[in-house]
Amino acid sequence: MHPAPVFSHLPDSMMHSLSTPRAARHILAAALLACSVTATWAAEPAKAAPAASASDAVARATAAVQAAPEADLRITYEAMSIGSDGVQRSSVYTNRVFRRKGQLWIEREMPAALRQSQDHGHDHAHGPHAGHAHDEARAAPLSIRRADDGKVAVEVVLAKLRRVISVDLAHHGNVGYGGSFDNVYWIVPPTALQGMERVGKAQNGVQRYRGTANEQTTVVDWDVASQFARRIERSDAHGTERIVVTASKLPAPLAQPWKAIEGYDKGDYSDLLD
Repeated sequence: MHPAPVFSHLPDSMMHSLSTPRAARHILAAALLACSVTATWAAEPAKAAPAASASDAVARATAAVQAAPEADLRITYEAMSIGSDGVQRSSVYTNRVFRRKGQLWIEREMPAALRQSQDHGHDHAHGPHAGHAHDEARAAPLSIRRADDGKVAVEVVLAKLRRVISVDLAHHGNVGYGGSFDNVYWIVPPTALQGMERVGKAQNGVQRYRGTANEQTTVVDWDVASQFARRIERSDAHGTERIVVTASKLPAPLAQPWKAIEGYDKGDYSDLLD
């Protein structure tokens, strides 16, 4: 099975909405630390390809990353689950993802009500506590870069402190990065589509794919030219779980949010620990 990019950077609230035994069994295949989720595709695995060296695999991945068109995307994640206690839980959040050649910038789009509350001086922070990152790192923008050798560098941007914090591998989940560059770069990696059924012909530049496994059905609407998933929906056969991801392009010209941090101080994640 292929890892499901849909869930690679869900916040704690959405993880809670998927915390029923059924969801844990069918959706959550593994967790990276406390704040990041991975899962398995509801699709049959693709046909086995001839064995290739690790260096060849990295080279092919690098070529695919470099060939993907640049794009600025607005991506909304919605999750609903009904627990064994009869409580229906749901979560919604939106990220802006700026995709360049081997580079990503991800920032949370804060709801208007929260912004207005903060403008009036209300503090919604939980505050730092021993052994965990300070609250300002939660939902802060992420800068992610993939080198040609496949190595990925993750940084969290603390705008109020004018600091850019390098995040080591052990703490990627704490800042909302699920550990798979491909999953964020394409939303659904093209290799994952190989294990899904192609539904009809492409219409208006969008090709639909469908996969079913373990009573879970996943439908992907893939933008052929721009190489990203416009919409992903996963649901179970009984209507107790549903996850929908929708993506749309932001208006041109392409943004350059990283320009604003060129003069920021540098630090590492240990600076945020108590």
